[in-house]
Amino acid sequence: MKNQLIISLAIAAFSLIACEDEEVPQRSFPIEHKPEMVIRSMYPSSGSPGTTVAIFGENFGPTIADHDVTFDSVYAEITYVGYGVINVKVPANLADGNYAINIRTSQQVATAPSLFTVTDSKY
Repeated sequence: MKNQLIISLAIAAFSLIACEDEEVPQRSFPIEHKPEMVIRSMYPSSGSPGTTVAIFGENFGPTIADHDVTFDSVYAEITYVGYGVINVKVPANLADGNYAINIRTSQQVATAPSLFTVTDSKY
């Protein structure tokens, strides 16, 4: 009986030692790639400070809070975001001249294909 117990323990110990560590499968989650945000056009293409400009494009976020819009480095007030359009006001403190319109989200930056011309500025 004692020999059987010793043999059983030896087999159990050998089984534990002989087993290879199995790798635990890792869960993988798909990486979400957002489609590229693109500015196609704007209307109007010139105006004085305070003018509302409609920026037309693709893959904008769904809310105002998702975006920052700048005329070069000056932030513009966003007044509306809809499917394929963002409306902004030309910043009050811009001098006459040409400015690149940029839209930034947490992951992307898009620049308008043409410059916006500020006219009749008080600066």
